[in-house]
Amino acid sequence: MLKRNLVILTIISACIITTIFIVSNNDTQSVKVLSNNMSQSDGSHPNNFEKHAATIATKWQWSKINTKQTIATEENKKSLPFTAKFVYEALKAVKLDDHGNVIHDHNALLSLDEALLRIQSKLDAESLSTLQAIIKDGLPGKAGEQTAKIVGDYYYYLEAKDEFSQTSEALANTEVHQSVGAVENDELLYAELQALRDVHLGSEVSSGLFRVSDADAQYMFNSMKLDLDQNLSEEEKEQTRLEIQEQHIQRSVNISDWPDRYSAFQDAKHKILAASLDEEEKQNQVTQLLRSYFSSDELKRITHLSLDQL
Repeated sequence: MLKRNLVILTIISACIITTIFIVSNNDTQSVKVLSNNMSQSDGSHPNNFEKHAATIATKWQWSKINTKQTIATEENKKSLPFTAKFVYEALKAVKLDDHGNVIHDHNALLSLDEALLRIQSKLDAESLSTLQAIIKDGLPGKAGEQTAKIVGDYYYYLEAKDEFSQTSEALANTEVHQSVGAVENDELLYAELQALRDVHLGSEVSSGLFRVSDADAQYMFNSMKLDLDQNLSEEEKEQTRLEIQEQHIQRSVNISDWPDRYSAFQDAKHKILAASLDEEEKQNQVTQLLRSYFSSDELKRITHLSLDQL
């Protein structure tokens, strides 16, 4: 069995993780758990929200699926761990941009897990090729080519990750996070896992798929190291904790283009706050600004951030 800290790394890498915000002061501490796995309606630019983003579901063409391939898949469903319908259901939520390219985000990662985690052990090169063929047939053009490639790359990444987990067991720290050094050891293991992802998926695809997961992991590591740091006063810890939370917010929210949009919103908000306006007018302008950067569905999911507060 893997040590407890390596199990934590595996859980993070598989995206079975929730975002944990720890808000504390000198007297009390509260913990709020917020799910990052919510479905999202995207707005890629202020005042230009997509009410109905294109997805694999909206572009899938059952009539284009190779009849012989589909029949062969159905006839061999006892030996193949998937059918054309299974492939569609697993990947249908993956979003496409205005140019028909696959969007590499947290939801796409969840779809990849849905498509592969349960059947990974039953796949081989031949059955994987069949799965990719169904994708290309059902999703003609570059979106199908891109999706099929990502599915193949992700399959081989999962294989490599399993091997990594086994070989790195000896590196797992037995201190179970009783020191900063123990946490840093696990942080190094996670960095190695990130490098492994880049090898199999490419750095651009990997960073997009795992943006939320990586932000959650970094938040966890930073928070644990802060709690174990004996060189800081409680006041210094509180200030650092707030900085860690802000860094996490900047990267972790499961909304399309969140880091850039959040940063742009904050810059615009700071200009309003610095202007010579009364409090009521500042509040009105900040509220309107928030609505111009995020759709109503997105605003519901970031209510807890209180971005409209002065």
